[in-house]
Amino acid sequence: MNLRSGHARLVLLCPAWKKWGSAKTVKPGTVILHCRGDDVIPFEASLELVRASGLPNGALVEVRTDHRLAEPEPLEVLARAVEGRQAHAG
Repeated sequence: MNLRSGHARLVLLCPAWKKWGSAKTVKPGTVILHCRGDDVIPFEASLELVRASGLPNGALVEVRTDHRLAEPEPLEVLARAVEGRQAHAG
């Protein structure tokens, strides 16, 4: 989120924006995937980022797994988000 991404779609996975980098907001159209039970990066940090960026509530997609997001469900949600299809948890 600290890169100049131009027209590229941003899909962030459990972003550690409060710990690393200097960006405090993300551009419109950004999608964030995060697990409410994440024990590494608090889910509330992603809620705060969505609010600070003026993104719609649907920009934050809650997936039901751990911080690694390596199970089939979050991987499918990630694929949809990167392709620009509706990213929502099954």
